[in-house]
Amino acid sequence: MMSECIMMYLAPRFGRMTAHSIVYRTCMKAYEEEAQMKDALMAEPEVTEAFTEAEIDYMLDPHNYLGLAVQFADRVLQKYK
Repeated sequence: MMSECIMMYLAPRFGRMTAHSIVYRTCMKAYEEEAQMKDALMAEPEVTEAFTEAEIDYMLDPHNYLGLAVQFADRVLQKYK
């Protein structure tokens, strides 16, 4: 569910393609093993070397990530002013 948010945090540190690979791999692992995404991320040495557990928790909290929702809402409001 939070793969886009995770991607947005990983990409600046690893590059877009590597971040995509990590997100895909961890999502598939979590799905196949019926595990939590946090556990899959914490099992990746690349991720745990670059991010603390608290940062990973932050990435996985949907309250902390709205994507581009604010920008889209602003566009709609501008159009109807």
